[in-house]
Parts: sequence; structure tokens; C-alpha cells
Amino acid sequence: MIRISHATKQIVASSSPALAALFPHGRQLAFEGEQMIVVPYGVDETKCLRNLGYAELPSPIEELYDFPSADRIKPFHKQVLTCASMVMNPRSFVLNGMGTGKTRSALWAFDFLRKEHLATTMLVVAPLSTLRFTWEREIFHTFPEWKVKILRGDAEKRKKLLDEPADVYIINHHGLGVIAMQIMRRLDIDVICFDEAAAYRNSRTDLCKVASRIADLRPYVWGMTGSPTPSAPTDCIGLARLVVPERAPRSYTHFRQETMLQVSQFKWVPKKTAAETVAQVLQPAVRFALSEIVELPPIIERDVQIEMGERQRSTYNMLKEHAAVQLREGVITAVNGGVLYSKLLQTSIGWVYGNDGKTYELDNHTRIKALIDMIHSVDAKVIVFSPYIHTMEGVSAALKKVGIDHATISGKTPDRERSEIFTAFQNTDRYKVLSAHPQCMSHGITLTAADTVIWFGPITKYEVYEQANARIRRIGQTRKQQIIHFIASATERQAYARLRARQSLQDHILELLAEITEASE
Repeated sequence: MIRISHATKQIVASSSPALAALFPHGRQLAFEGEQMIVVPYGVDETKCLRNLGYAELPSPIEELYDFPSADRIKPFHKQVLTCASMVMNPRSFVLNGMGTGKTRSALWAFDFLRKEHLATTMLVVAPLSTLRFTWEREIFHTFPEWKVKILRGDAEKRKKLLDEPADVYIINHHGLGVIAMQIMRRLDIDVICFDEAAAYRNSRTDLCKVASRIADLRPYVWGMTGSPTPSAPTDCIGLARLVVPERAPRSYTHFRQETMLQVSQFKWVPKKTAAETVAQVLQPAVRFALSEIVELPPIIERDVQIEMGERQRSTYNMLKEHAAVQLREGVITAVNGGVLYSKLLQTSIGWVYGNDGKTYELDNHTRIKALIDMIHSVDAKVIVFSPYIHTMEGVSAALKKVGIDHATISGKTPDRERSEIFTAFQNTDRYKVLSAHPQCMSHGITLTAADTVIWFGPITKYEVYEQANARIRRIGQTRKQQIIHFIASATERQAYARLRARQSLQDHILELLAEITEASE
């Protein structure tokens, strides 16, 4: 028998020699003719009791913690279980789907550890686009009393900010290496949360090596991502070495052979057992999908066939014939093949970079008209994604010409301006359309004021594609959503087919991780 006393924060359990030996300072008492032992209801005590067979004993955060929230919204049950996993597993993964409240879960877990005197200071390492709009904003709304320092700027400015006292420091992935030595010396930073940890999937990069050296010194390391293997099973190696190095495969080559089959000189495909292997590497982990946390309106995905103009078609066919000749002659390499692919894609969309550095507009009037008609056909706001800066500029000029209120976000958009645009788009009547490069808004941003995403042209990275689509599918969405792909050529059609193929592998892995999570509840 085991009981929890919420008033005294203690556990009362049936006494046994094993418990008496494990808790020599536990208080013994008789209750209803049975000898009992009373021990503190803490994290370590809970771990010990679970190891002795009390598997159903909940984490203390589930029973004792008052989850603060400025908006007075109670945490979803799956969020509480996520916090419990982070508290009970100091080095672990949070692989919950996009829009499931991972940011707030991490803040709650850290706050609980601080109240239990198990942690002092947290470092959040996150994508640049989320430092202010996602992390700083969430901390301000949930824990307004905390001191937060965003480590941005040149090396000297970052060092100065790091020297200032704070409860939470926030830095971008690539900025970590700029002041790595200074962070290593800050041993009071005992919690590191790597947001969108898939950025570290390549363990051979300096980015991953620096992060791993810093993480090795910390008791609490959490790796958060909804896309742990966006490209291949081997993506999990870097994540494992960062968070749970003792579980990480020692050899990339051996692990690739274990999880993938080589079908040509440069092509490898996942084995049927790859998902199971990856799921075992990425442990301990918690995985809940958005649909398990909240029921959202349905989402549909559809392709819209676009007719190319005459100049587009003739240019596209010429490039295709050129590629065929090079292929027959065996002179296509990864480099010039990528250039050809990009030219074919640009031609399909309607704006092409010339060798002279100028942008040339082709006769893509049908594509522009389809975009404008689509925007006018929906009541809510619309997000338009383009794979190239010059495409975004062309879209912006077309929208301006017909008087559609819109904003544009690219890598050139300053942080503060970007945050102001997001806030206005989400919370005011400004901007019917947000025209953006998907890489600039692919993480942690809620834009549920829109219910339609239009891909003016495809990208190649599945992780970015998935994250970008998720901006409209988050808690708070009340309308049906649609993802629309404009397709004018075989190149575009194949690009979307490849994105869907990568999704199938990752979905299988995530399903297995979800099953493991359910089994551990």
C-alpha cells in the first residue's frame, strides 16, 4: 500500500526490510495494524520507489505543483505528463508534435526543479526566430518575475550579457560557439534546453561538438523537437550524442548499415526495422501528438495544377534537355545537378536568377492570378511560402499591385520588425497575407489567425516544410485549415513527393515513440 500526503508532501508506504534499508531516516509508524514508513515525496524518493516496484507512483510535479499561467489556462493532461518526464529523466527527449506547448512545459519543469532546490539557472538554446517571439514572450506571460537575458550581438556583447545575473539565458544555436568557453565556466547553469534539437542531427559538425561539450557538464539536458529524423534514421546520432551519449551509436558507418540499405552509389533507403532502432536510441523520451492534447478542426492538403506560360515552358524544356544530355554524358555531379534542379524550379515558379546576378521574370501570369484568386476566396488570413528571396519579392509586387494588405519576412528582416509583424498578423486586422521564406518562421510561432498556407513553390527540407505548415495548426485554431501546393511541372511534383516520402519514415518512428510513451504512463 502507498499513499500520498499532499499537505505534508510525504509518502506513506507499507514498511519492508528493503524500504527500511533504502530510507534509514524514514519515520516508522503503525496504522490500522500495519507497520508503515513515511518518507519525503521528492524526485529522488519517487525514483527509488519506482525501482522497487511502485511503478504507478506519479511524479511529484503531477501531485504537488501549482502550474502558473497568466492566461489562467490549466495545463493539458499530456502537458503535465511531459513535465513529469522532464523532471524524472534529467537527460531526456521531448518529441511532442508541433503546437503542443513544449515551451511552457519546459518552463514549468524548470520552475518545479528550482522550487525543489534541484536546479538554479537554465540556458535555452533555440532557433534565432524564436528567441524573442516564442521564448522571451512565453516567459514574460508565465513567469513575469524572472530575469531573462537574450545573448545576442557580437562576442563581447554576449559575454557582457552572460555576466549579468539571470534566471534564464537564451541563445541561438550558432551563437553557442561564440561564447562556448564562458558558458562552460558557468556551472551554475545546470539546466540546458535544446529547442528544435534536430539542428544537431549531424554529430560531425562543429555545431554539435561544441554543444555536446557544454551539455556534458550539466545534470539536466532536454532535447526538444517534433522532427527527430527529418532526413534519415542516422539523424538520431547527433541528438543522442548531445542528450544521452551513453546510448548513442559509436559509429556512423555501422549505424547507417544497421538502419539503411544502399541501393546505388549515392542512394540509401531506410530498412523496415529502422524506426524501431531509432526509437530505442532516443530514450528516455515522451511523445504526444497535437491530436492527443486538443481536438482541432480538420486539415486538408491539395495540389493546384498551374499552366506555365509559353516562355516558361520553352525555357523549362530547354533546361530539361540540357540536363538529359549531361546525364547521358555522365558529367552531372552533385554540384551542377543541384544548380540545374534549382533553375528548373525557378523556371516553373516564374522568376529566374541569371548568371549576371539579375532576376528575370517569365510569363507566370497564370500562377499570380491563381494566387490572388485563392487569397480572395478565403475569409481568414493566408500565409504564402516561397523558396527564393526573388520569388518573395515578385509575390510582394503582385500583391501590392492589386491592393492586398500584406507583410514580407525574409532572412533580411530584423528581429524586432519580424516580431512586430507576427504580433500584428496574429492579433490585429492588419495584413491579410504574410509572404515569407519558410526558413524564417519555421519554429514555435503561433499564427492561427490564418487557416490557409499556399506553397508558391516547393522547398527540399522536410523539417522546414513540416514546421512551416504547423504555424496555422496549433492550440487556438478554430477553423478548418488547408495546405495548398502550386504545381506547374514534374520538378515541383517530384519535390512534394520526396517531402511526403520523408514524412512516412518519420511518422513511423514517432508512432513507435508514442507507443513507448503510452506504455510508461
